[in-house]
Amino acid sequence: MAKKPKKITISSLKKKAPKVPPLTCIKIDNVISKLEKIVERKKTLDKKQLKDLVKKLETLREANESLRDGGIYWYEKLKHLLKTR
Repeated sequence: MAKKPKKITISSLKKKAPKVPPLTCIKIDNVISKLEKIVERKKTLDKKQLKDLVKKLETLREANESLRDGGIYWYEKLKHLLKTR
């Protein structure tokens, strides 16, 4: 007698899924606001401000990468499930 394939549940898939990063809209708004203030005051960007903005943008890059990894993970899982139907 053939073995029944192990039942796949959403919770078992979620356990192995990449973590979804926190919301980043506030960080994007913060960078935009800082840049607007610099332009409004007709000031130049100093090294400290640049370092701060670059750090925030790198955080956004990491969040974006995590979202991409999650999308790939779920796409591959769905593709596998549809093939084994």
